[in-house]
Amino acid sequence: MDVPGDVLMKMERYCAYQERCEAEVRKKMTGLAISSSQREEILRRLKDQKFLDDHRFAALYVRGKMRENQWGRLKLRQGLYAKGVAPDIIDEAIAGIDPEEYRQMLADTVAKWKRLNKADSDDRSKLIRSLLTKGFEMGEIMSFLNA
Repeated sequence: MDVPGDVLMKMERYCAYQERCEAEVRKKMTGLAISSSQREEILRRLKDQKFLDDHRFAALYVRGKMRENQWGRLKLRQGLYAKGVAPDIIDEAIAGIDPEEYRQMLADTVAKWKRLNKADSDDRSKLIRSLLTKGFEMGEIMSFLNA
């Protein structure tokens, strides 16, 4: 199958600029005037040349969102699902989270919330609601707060 070189180069640049998942690349290619067989060939080449790897994308997504945004497992899972990443890859990326680092992130998030919400710092329900919106599991929250 003959693939237009300019389209392949465009997709290589798209993937090289920022880590992408397969669904994002597929979406980007829908606007291009190429056949579906050419799209599949471009995807295959991008994977062969290591421009595209959903496992790598998921691992970097989890690490970045966890460290920069202090997202919990539930929000990370939801974000990857929304990106179109396969469930088994999502499970693998979530399983790769270091439990100690996760617990420390939860502690830091609680401390930051209490510092920013001094008037409500004793309102446990507001704290729990805030942590739930960050994607932390209720069991994890309760075990931390009761410790």
